[in-house]
Amino acid sequence: MARTANGEDRRAEIIAATIRVLARDGIAATTTRKIATEARVNQATLRYYFGSKDDLLFAVLQEMMRITKEVVQAAIPEQSDLPDVIADSIRAFWTHVESAPELQIMQYELTLYALRNPASAWLARQQYEGYCALVEALFEQQFTASGVPCAIPFSDLARFVVAGMDGLILQFISDRDITRAHHQLTNLIHATIALIESQRRPQESPLQ
Repeated sequence: MARTANGEDRRAEIIAATIRVLARDGIAATTTRKIATEARVNQATLRYYFGSKDDLLFAVLQEMMRITKEVVQAAIPEQSDLPDVIADSIRAFWTHVESAPELQIMQYELTLYALRNPASAWLARQQYEGYCALVEALFEQQFTASGVPCAIPFSDLARFVVAGMDGLILQFISDRDITRAHHQLTNLIHATIALIESQRRPQESPLQ
């Protein structure tokens, strides 16, 4: 049992070290040697836990999704109206963005790296599928708990929110204008709530 626990701890340390190196140096300058040095392990140990660089990058993406899920879920009250859930979850993630913009740059670099290398393109797909699935599960859970039906598919709702956040993050890491970012974030929240409510309202006939 101790060996398993130690192995899991060492694996987590290597992933954390990889995130630090990627955020600090960028993916182009990140090497397995740098990662091993940061994690205080040798190259053989690195290969033991992660057979290839892509395996390690995939583990990084999984860890970033885990962190995102924890950040968002921790901000949601046990009992809350759906508009509040949407607003709280989006704002919670944005607070995470503002606290570490270099991590967002790192994730975009991972996406571009994957798209530039056909053998690694699955990393980009996995990244967005993972984030959309996370948001979709969150909304489905909250709608189910509230008993309120949602006419728009949860998958469409999730992709709408992820796409909106993507655009806001790219703008923010480019200009670092917090005031503008908060204004646009509020617009995204209102648009998401309006989308849900418009789907729930009965459609009126143009001719009465």
